[in-house]
Amino acid sequence: MLNNSDLNTIADVLKKIKAGTMFSRVKVVAAGLTAAASFDITTAAFKALSTITGITLASDETLPPIGVPIGLQLIASGTAGSLGTYVLGPVTATPAIPAGGAQVTTGVARLSDDGKTITFPNTVTAFTLLYYPAPAVALNTEWIASAP
Repeated sequence: MLNNSDLNTIADVLKKIKAGTMFSRVKVVAAGLTAAASFDITTAAFKALSTITGITLASDETLPPIGVPIGLQLIASGTAGSLGTYVLGPVTATPAIPAGGAQVTTGVARLSDDGKTITFPNTVTAFTLLYYPAPAVALNTEWIASAP
């Protein structure tokens, strides 16, 4: 529907996908987390332990799923050698600690298909995440019947 540029529907599409949120660069600093390897960023508990900039969320609203990851920095862990920069791989990726130790190379974390859960190779207690949110609805199914 966005590709059609139909002025009669474009406002509805932009509202439905939450375009303002989707086009915002979100920074999340999650600290004081209970040591775990996986985190669902869309929960109220995760939001409560995070400092969020780039978007404003209502008190009953949680972080949107990750659409486009920009950066991931592990800043506190029980394994000191695992601190540093991580890339987000697909759900089939094998999480890996940075080879050579903290801050030497890049580690690998896994992102769930729905963009909600990040899995690190070991337990984590704090990290920083930069990303652009996914659309609030799947555009490939929401208006499929209306496509030309």
